[in-house]
Amino acid sequence: MIEITGALQRQAWMDKRLPPVEQLDGGLWSVPVVFPNNPMRYTLSYVMVDGGDCLVIDPGFDSDAGYAQLGAALERIGPGISGVTGVFATHYHADHLGMARRVADAAGTWVAVGRLDRDVLRGYGEPGGAMEEDRLQYRGWGVPAEKLAEVLLPPRAFERIREEAAVDLVLDGGEELPVGSRVLRTESTPGHTPGHLMLWDDAARLVLSGDHILPRITPNVSLVPHEHPDPLRSYLTSLERTAEAEDHEVLPAHEYRFRGIGARARALRAHSMERLDEVLAALEAQADPTVYSVAGRIGWSRGWESLGGFQLRIALSETAAHIQYLATSGLHSGVPGLPAVPAASGGPAVPEAASGIGVPAAGSS
Repeated sequence: MIEITGALQRQAWMDKRLPPVEQLDGGLWSVPVVFPNNPMRYTLSYVMVDGGDCLVIDPGFDSDAGYAQLGAALERIGPGISGVTGVFATHYHADHLGMARRVADAAGTWVAVGRLDRDVLRGYGEPGGAMEEDRLQYRGWGVPAEKLAEVLLPPRAFERIREEAAVDLVLDGGEELPVGSRVLRTESTPGHTPGHLMLWDDAARLVLSGDHILPRITPNVSLVPHEHPDPLRSYLTSLERTAEAEDHEVLPAHEYRFRGIGARARALRAHSMERLDEVLAALEAQADPTVYSVAGRIGWSRGWESLGGFQLRIALSETAAHIQYLATSGLHSGVPGLPAVPAASGGPAVPEAASGIGVPAAGSS
């Protein structure tokens, strides 16, 4: 069980509205930043102010409305956007890193992100070529021709990726980031993205978890072949490393604050094992399975038929990540279109994933 500490955040999430800007301690604030046209609705950005320093963590999706929200909150807090001395993104997704460059350029400061995430962004080619690779990947995963257009990213998405690659500081995990008298410790938590980082404020008993651990939603773990060959294995290993600090309050980038990181990490691992059961059963029930045909047999919380557009895309890439984990664990030979990866020599044990539990899965972020 977890203890919900962000009561106002939780009520706002349940009411499907923006939560208020909240002062969490003397120098730490929670600031919602709108995420337009997305079921997640907003990102919880955090602002830490101490001794003349002002660090913005996960500034959110780049929109005029979001920039105005963050700017107004910074004016209320004190320094304004011009007083920001650093911008940190837990990972490269657009609802976290998207507005980082805009804020940093306005303040004349730096943007920091995990090294592997920076490398992913730099690894994309020009938009035309990247779009063709994207099309070939999803076609190879068995997506029907009539569904293909809705799962592919638009040109603007690939242009944005190239823009977001302009970061100033790359981190590997294990570094210390001073913010005035406070010291934040970075920890590498790959899985949701290859370079995902969490920030620990051990003196204040706080951890800013990004999307690695959320209180209710299962974070999406997607296979993107050129990013990471076995992301689910990395995610489960990261969960094991981050499940110890039960006395820390968790400040996630979505939903609401809570305590009980160990219990939540164990629940997320159990959910992954149940999903692996489902995926293995779907693979074994078909003569020539594809990522698409397997995904169609999984108990998605919103229902398979309701998934479309970007939600269908991430459902497929999440299914691919689970198939890959089974393949690299020696439990299945895999399906077309997945990276060729040698069998894993370590990581979390897998046999329990073949137990036949088959519990329908919850929704994903």
